[in-house]
Amino acid sequence: MRGLKIVVVVMICLVVVAAAALGVVIFGKINAENNIAVTLTGDQEVFLEFGESFDEPGATAQFWTTDGSEKQYVDVRVKGKVDEDKIGTYELVYSASHKGVFDKEIRKVHVTDSVFPQITLKGDPTRLTPFGEEYEEEGFTATDNYDGDITDRVIRHATEKTVTYTVSDTAGNTTTVTREIKYGDSVKPEITLKGKETLKISIFSEFTDPGYTAEDNMDGDVTAKVTTSGTVNTNVPGTYSLEYLVTDKSGNTAKVTRTVEVQAHEPQADDYTTDKVVYLTFDDGPGKRTPELLEILKKYNVKATFFVVNTGYASTIKQIHDEGHAIAIHSATHDFKKIYASESAYYDDLNKMQSIIKQYSGQETRLLRFPGGGSNTISRFNPGIMTTLTKSVKNNGYRYFDWNVDSKDAGGAKTAEEVFTNVTTGLEGRKSSIVLQHDIKGFSIEAVESIINWGLANGYCFKALDTNSPVCEHNVLN
Repeated sequence: MRGLKIVVVVMICLVVVAAAALGVVIFGKINAENNIAVTLTGDQEVFLEFGESFDEPGATAQFWTTDGSEKQYVDVRVKGKVDEDKIGTYELVYSASHKGVFDKEIRKVHVTDSVFPQITLKGDPTRLTPFGEEYEEEGFTATDNYDGDITDRVIRHATEKTVTYTVSDTAGNTTTVTREIKYGDSVKPEITLKGKETLKISIFSEFTDPGYTAEDNMDGDVTAKVTTSGTVNTNVPGTYSLEYLVTDKSGNTAKVTRTVEVQAHEPQADDYTTDKVVYLTFDDGPGKRTPELLEILKKYNVKATFFVVNTGYASTIKQIHDEGHAIAIHSATHDFKKIYASESAYYDDLNKMQSIIKQYSGQETRLLRFPGGGSNTISRFNPGIMTTLTKSVKNNGYRYFDWNVDSKDAGGAKTAEEVFTNVTTGLEGRKSSIVLQHDIKGFSIEAVESIINWGLANGYCFKALDTNSPVCEHNVLN
């Protein structure tokens, strides 16, 4: 019985082995009769830079029988994914099967980073490290397109002459930057002003610069090298700047500024209780700067006299009148040959100007000044005309005024300082002064405030002319 069991087991094993062999034969026969192949579109290995987009190329699969009875394309399945934002190697598996046969292909996609990090050095490239001192780090930053801020990865190596900065990103890209250390003197000298930085002085006072000192870390005392610029005009109120400049041997420059305020004398009530009188008079205007002159006069409550001409600014006559100044006739044309051609020609000119004055001021005036003055010689082309006119105007109820202080702004003087000097020199020693200026001369207007301040400081008062004012007539020369 036991022998029978052994025989049965052996037979079963033989059957299994035979069946397996038969299966292999049958399966091999199927493969031999049916074929399939997957073909990749594009490269089997792709290199993609980090940040670039991956466009799937795809693949195709074809099935066919060996006897040619069937041939067709079949669907391809893709397994796997590429992360374009992460460095690494990704596998995409393309597979296809049909009628018991199967095939696959693998594509490898490498996401790489070949961009080098960037190191940015902070600080001034022209900076000098003082001799004998170590370089003081000015700072740096490091950034990478993949890793972002990698400043903390920077390796710094310093020598006496250079500092080297090295940094590597995750992909192993390494950047090195070198800073050159320059030695020298970069410290500016120091200027110290004696006295205050802002000084206040009174007009017409004497100004003396209090002085200064200068020291340099390398050169020592450099006071002698200091240069100064700027001036202070104590005759004109205003704010002035004095500049002090010094440069050491290394070319470092220091500069400081002192401010000097020249303060005008503020008129007091007692300033006008004096018998020294100044009559400021202005010929040939109004001009474009006459309103500026009026502002100065208003500031000090000073009244003046304007011997007007028919200029393009005749409308300013109204402002002159409204602000309480005296208006007088000078000429409508200021053309000597026409004015002094005859007595009637003179009066034609005078009456025309009188009409213009009345148009803007609302009233006539009895004050006048002859063009060129009563002593002019330019009228000699008509002998005796001035002798006739000086008598005639008085007979017709007019008062004419010449001057005893000449600013020379119509000839000789070219600056406000010269006008100031001419006028103040002329005023000295006089009880009554009639000053000749021209309000069409800008530099002459610029001198007026200083003249007023000087006059007030020296006991003068200022008035406008009227018909009762002291006589001032030149000798008639024609």
